[in-house]
Amino acid sequence: MTNLARAPSDPPAGGGSPTIGWGYRTDIGATREQVSRALVRLNHELVGLGLERDALIPTELVLAEVLNNIVEHAYGDSAQGDIALEAAVHSNTIWCQVIDFGRPMPGGKIPPALRYDLDAMKVSDLPEGGFGWGLIRDLTTNLIYERTGQENRLSLSIDLDC
Repeated sequence: MTNLARAPSDPPAGGGSPTIGWGYRTDIGATREQVSRALVRLNHELVGLGLERDALIPTELVLAEVLNNIVEHAYGDSAQGDIALEAAVHSNTIWCQVIDFGRPMPGGKIPPALRYDLDAMKVSDLPEGGFGWGLIRDLTTNLIYERTGQENRLSLSIDLDC
Protein backbone atom coordinates (compact mmCIF):
# COMPACT_ATOMS: atom_id res chain seq x y z
CA MET A 1 0.00 0.00 0.00
CA THR A 2 1.07 3.53 -0.68
CA ASN A 3 1.73 5.47 2.49
CA LEU A 4 -1.16 7.91 2.78
CA ALA A 5 -0.49 8.91 6.38
CA ARG A 6 -1.28 12.57 6.92
CA ALA A 7 -2.62 14.61 9.75
CA PRO A 8 -6.32 15.34 9.33
CA SER A 9 -6.93 18.83 8.04
CA ASP A 10 -8.87 21.25 10.16
CA PRO A 11 -12.00 22.71 8.62
CA PRO A 12 -11.63 26.17 7.08
CA ALA A 13 -11.61 29.17 9.40
CA GLY A 14 -15.09 30.23 10.38
CA GLY A 15 -16.22 26.61 10.60
CA GLY A 16 -16.97 27.12 14.28
CA SER A 17 -15.82 25.21 17.28
CA PRO A 18 -16.33 21.47 17.30
CA THR A 19 -19.62 20.27 18.67
CA ILE A 20 -18.15 16.78 18.74
CA GLY A 21 -14.42 16.34 19.29
CA TRP A 22 -13.97 13.50 16.84
CA GLY A 23 -11.77 12.73 13.86
CA TYR A 24 -11.57 9.62 11.70
CA ARG A 25 -9.06 8.33 9.17
CA THR A 26 -8.89 5.10 7.22
CA ASP A 27 -7.04 3.71 4.22
CA ILE A 28 -9.18 1.85 1.71
CA GLY A 29 -8.07 -0.47 -1.08
CA ALA A 30 -9.48 0.64 -4.43
CA THR A 31 -12.15 -2.02 -4.81
CA ARG A 32 -15.93 -1.74 -4.54
CA GLU A 33 -15.94 -4.32 -1.74
CA GLN A 34 -13.43 -2.41 0.37
CA VAL A 35 -15.27 0.86 -0.28
CA SER A 36 -18.51 -0.75 0.88
CA ARG A 37 -16.89 -2.06 4.07
CA ALA A 38 -15.30 1.34 4.77
CA LEU A 39 -18.65 3.11 4.40
CA VAL A 40 -20.30 0.67 6.82
CA ARG A 41 -17.48 1.25 9.36
CA LEU A 42 -17.72 5.05 9.03
CA ASN A 43 -21.50 4.99 9.40
CA HIS A 44 -21.14 2.79 12.50
CA GLU A 45 -18.64 5.27 14.00
CA LEU A 46 -20.93 8.24 13.30
CA VAL A 47 -23.99 6.52 14.78
CA GLY A 48 -21.83 5.66 17.78
CA LEU A 49 -21.32 9.38 18.31
CA GLY A 50 -25.07 9.78 18.67
CA LEU A 51 -25.77 11.09 15.18
CA GLU A 52 -29.11 10.04 13.70
CA ARG A 53 -28.97 7.41 10.93
CA ASP A 54 -31.34 9.44 8.74
CA ALA A 55 -29.10 12.50 9.03
CA LEU A 56 -26.20 10.40 7.70
CA ILE A 57 -27.90 9.34 4.45
CA PRO A 58 -26.50 12.29 2.44
CA THR A 59 -22.99 11.56 3.75
CA GLU A 60 -23.22 7.91 2.79
CA LEU A 61 -24.58 8.75 -0.69
CA VAL A 62 -21.89 11.34 -1.37
CA LEU A 63 -18.99 9.24 -0.12
CA ALA A 64 -20.24 6.13 -1.94
CA GLU A 65 -20.35 8.11 -5.20
CA VAL A 66 -16.94 9.75 -4.65
CA LEU A 67 -15.17 6.57 -3.57
CA ASN A 68 -16.69 4.41 -6.30
CA ASN A 69 -15.77 7.07 -8.89
CA ILE A 70 -12.17 6.79 -7.70
CA VAL A 71 -12.27 3.01 -8.00
CA GLU A 72 -13.86 3.10 -11.46
CA HIS A 73 -12.26 6.16 -13.05
CA ALA A 74 -9.09 7.14 -11.17
CA TYR A 75 -7.76 3.61 -10.80
CA GLY A 76 -9.80 1.97 -13.55
CA ASP A 77 -9.13 -1.61 -14.46
CA SER A 78 -5.94 -1.86 -12.41
CA ALA A 79 -7.90 -2.65 -9.20
CA GLN A 80 -4.77 -1.56 -7.37
CA GLY A 81 -4.40 1.60 -5.41
CA ASP A 82 -5.18 3.20 -2.14
CA ILE A 83 -7.69 5.77 -1.01
CA ALA A 84 -7.43 7.70 2.23
CA LEU A 85 -10.64 8.93 3.83
CA GLU A 86 -10.52 11.52 6.58
CA ALA A 87 -13.63 12.76 8.35
CA ALA A 88 -14.37 15.11 11.23
CA VAL A 89 -17.56 16.40 12.81
CA HIS A 90 -17.61 20.10 13.57
CA SER A 91 -20.49 22.48 14.20
CA ASN A 92 -23.29 20.29 12.82
CA THR A 93 -21.22 19.50 9.73
CA ILE A 94 -19.25 16.48 8.56
CA TRP A 95 -15.99 17.53 6.89
CA CYS A 96 -14.38 14.96 4.61
CA GLN A 97 -11.20 14.71 2.63
CA VAL A 98 -10.51 11.92 0.16
CA ILE A 99 -6.99 11.33 -1.21
CA ASP A 100 -5.89 9.00 -3.99
CA PHE A 101 -3.02 8.55 -6.43
CA GLY A 102 -5.04 7.58 -9.49
CA ARG A 103 -5.61 9.44 -12.73
CA PRO A 104 -6.57 13.12 -12.37
CA MET A 105 -10.08 14.37 -12.98
CA PRO A 106 -10.73 15.27 -16.62
CA GLY A 107 -9.52 18.79 -17.30
CA GLY A 108 -8.09 18.97 -13.79
CA LYS A 109 -11.41 20.00 -12.25
CA ILE A 110 -14.61 18.62 -10.80
CA PRO A 111 -17.00 17.54 -13.56
CA PRO A 112 -20.13 19.65 -14.00
CA ALA A 113 -23.50 18.53 -12.75
CA LEU A 114 -25.45 17.15 -15.69
CA ARG A 115 -29.07 18.28 -15.64
CA TYR A 116 -31.90 16.93 -17.77
CA ASP A 117 -35.41 18.24 -18.40
CA LEU A 118 -37.34 15.22 -17.24
CA ASP A 119 -40.60 16.69 -18.52
CA ALA A 120 -39.18 17.05 -22.04
CA MET A 121 -37.40 13.68 -22.25
CA LYS A 122 -38.53 10.11 -22.40
CA VAL A 123 -37.14 7.96 -19.62
CA SER A 124 -35.66 5.68 -22.29
CA ASP A 125 -33.62 8.63 -23.64
CA LEU A 126 -31.93 9.36 -20.31
CA PRO A 127 -28.29 8.27 -20.08
CA GLU A 128 -27.40 5.32 -17.87
CA GLY A 129 -24.88 7.27 -15.81
CA GLY A 130 -23.64 10.80 -15.30
CA PHE A 131 -25.86 11.83 -12.42
CA GLY A 132 -23.27 11.37 -9.67
CA TRP A 133 -21.61 14.76 -9.76
CA GLY A 134 -25.00 16.47 -9.68
CA LEU A 135 -25.83 14.52 -6.53
CA ILE A 136 -22.45 15.32 -4.99
CA ARG A 137 -22.74 19.02 -5.81
CA ASP A 138 -26.32 19.20 -4.50
CA LEU A 139 -25.55 17.53 -1.17
CA THR A 140 -22.23 19.19 -0.29
CA THR A 141 -20.67 22.55 0.40
CA ASN A 142 -17.03 23.60 0.31
CA LEU A 143 -16.34 21.18 -2.57
CA ILE A 144 -12.68 21.56 -3.60
CA TYR A 145 -10.52 19.41 -5.87
CA GLU A 146 -6.73 19.71 -6.04
CA ARG A 147 -4.18 17.75 -8.02
CA THR A 148 -0.64 18.06 -6.68
CA GLY A 149 1.96 15.89 -8.35
CA GLN A 150 0.41 12.42 -8.47
CA GLU A 151 -2.08 13.11 -5.68
CA ASN A 152 -5.80 13.83 -6.03
CA ARG A 153 -7.40 15.52 -3.05
CA LEU A 154 -11.14 16.16 -2.79
CA SER A 155 -12.44 18.09 0.21
CA LEU A 156 -16.11 18.63 1.02
CA SER A 157 -18.53 19.22 3.82
CA ILE A 158 -22.05 17.97 4.42
CA ASP A 159 -24.48 19.72 6.74
CA LEU A 160 -26.27 17.50 9.23
CA ASP A 161 -29.95 17.92 10.00
CA CYS A 162 -29.70 16.78 13.60
